Formats: sequence, structure tokens, C-alpha cells
Amino acid sequence: MKKEEIGDSHEYNCHSLLNFTKSVKKPTQQALAVEYAKMGFPVFPCYSNKAPIVDHFLGFMRGLKDATTDPKVIAKTWHKYPNAGIGFALPKTLIVLDCDVEKNSQKNPVLYNGEPNIIGLKSFQKLVLDCNISGYYLNTLSLKTQSGGRHFYYRMPDCISSFSHTRAMEGLDIKGYGGYVILPNSQGQYGRYEFLNLTEIKPIPEGLLKWVLRVGGKKEAINRVFHETQEIEDPRVEEFVNEILPAWNSAIRAHLGNDFRMAIAGTLYHYGWPKTMAKRAMRMLIDHSEIPGLSDKNAVEYTYKNGAAGKPIRGFSTLEKLINKLEGEEHDSKN
Repeated sequence: MKKEEIGDSHEYNCHSLLNFTKSVKKPTQQALAVEYAKMGFPVFPCYSNKAPIVDHFLGFMRGLKDATTDPKVIAKTWHKYPNAGIGFALPKTLIVLDCDVEKNSQKNPVLYNGEPNIIGLKSFQKLVLDCNISGYYLNTLSLKTQSGGRHFYYRMPDCISSFSHTRAMEGLDIKGYGGYVILPNSQGQYGRYEFLNLTEIKPIPEGLLKWVLRVGGKKEAINRVFHETQEIEDPRVEEFVNEILPAWNSAIRAHLGNDFRMAIAGTLYHYGWPKTMAKRAMRMLIDHSEIPGLSDKNAVEYTYKNGAAGKPIRGFSTLEKLINKLEGEEHDSKN
């Protein structure tokens, strides 16, 4: 398939990692660390107690601040420390809800009938009910921690940075920019980190985002989120996606995804849609595609930036030509 590239992507596409884990039964820590880096996850080596490994020769002296996506550095690091845990320095664009287990005075997990009491998960489940979070948003990248806890990953909206906050609820911590988590299949003190749901990282739902911002005291960000939410819930978004989805799937099959992305983004720009609405439409289109693991390639960001700079961008005429071309090719194939 033809490689598609439009600007820098921060989608953290898990599809390739899923294929890798299916094809390699027992991947080494080195191979996994490289795969994470390909996704855009900056990583660094850790001991089993989660403390960063300090190695001046390899350039790891400040823990997560030295996290890297350089495959050569990663290969050297895990060649020297083959069993090292894989630390992930969380970027501003991602946030993790960390559901901890009940622990005793020695900080060891308390077991009931051989199973840990995941008190943080109970808090998260309460949030799900209180915030009316749908199944779509629960189907996000998640994993089981070494002690039996849970990590749920979400994408933050543009221009709102993630952050860390301990004890947001009983047993529930928020982890974001300036913090780090450990990735599978790292071995911890109590067990191994494992994926529960290796799928795409979903955007954080509105209710959960507002709760996170309130916990962090981000009043200005809450007002901004409320304004943007009004835009992306405009009924025109869903109407447009439903109308264009068949042609979009045809474009992907014909390897015209890049051209179609840019034509869609340009069309919405010329319609006068706010960028938040256009991004929501593109995200819905990607999520409802018949082919999983696609990226929006930052087509909206790229288009709106060029439009603001007065540069020419594609529009409805280009989109119409692409649709006519696809319909013509499908007609010829049937005949």
C-alpha cells in the first residue's frame, strides 16, 4: 500500500504494534521499546521498582527528561539492559487514569481470595456513571499494571496540556505531562505489565475532561472546552460524516486517502467551519472507517494553518472530482 504522509502525526497509532505482537510470540524488551518509539512514545529504561536507570554513557541521566524515540539509542540501551522496564514519558497530548490497588503498610498489594482489590477501578467506574461515558470511549488503550491495577489512556484536546494529580479520587491518580508510566511487557516487583485492550487511544470524553480539569483547578481550560464542545456537537458534523463515509472507504481502498483527507479538510475550511468542528468530523470519519488503525495525518491542522497564511488549499471541487473518479472506477470494475 502506498505510504501516506501529511505533516507530523500525533495519533500514536497502535495498529502496527498490535500486528507486531501477533506476529512475534515472545518479543524482547528491546524490540518492544523500538515499536513503542515508532508509535511516537518517548521511552527510557527503568528498574523493576520503576526507578529510572542512570547511565551517563547512554545519555540517561535525568530519567524521563532523557526519554527518546531514537531507535539506535533504544537498541543500544536494551542491548545493555535487556530486562529493563520500559518507561514512557507522557507528552502533553496524552493523559492516563491510574487505578491503584489496595496496599498494606509495607506497600504490598492486599489479596482477597488471591485477587487484588482494585479500589481505583471502583472510583473510575463511578466516574463512568457520573459522566455518562459511552462504550466507545471505554474502548481505549488500557493495560494491567504489575500489581493488578489499571491504566486507561486518553488523548487530550488541542491546546490543553495533560498534567499529573495524585489522589484525584480514592485509589485513582491522574498522570500526564511531566510524569511517566511503565509499558508492557516490563517486569515489576509484583508482576508483569500486560495489555488489556491494545487498541487506538480515544479522545477523552467531555464529561471526563471537565472532571479532570476541575480536579486540576484549570478554570480557564474548562471554559474553553465548553465553547469547543458546543461547536463539535453541531448536528452538521454527523450529517457530513454519514454522507461522505461511503466515498471515504472507497478512497482508502483505492489508496487515495491522502488526497481525500486534504480535500475534505479544505472543503470544511471553505464552508467556514471552526477547526474544532472540522477535526471532530475527520476523527469521526477515521473512527467509522471499515479499515481500522487509520490516522487523520493532521490534515485539518495542516489545511487550516495554510488557509490562515493565505496559501491555496483544496476544496469542494477537488472533493467532487475525487468522488466522480472513484464512482467511475467502481462502475468500470463492475463492467
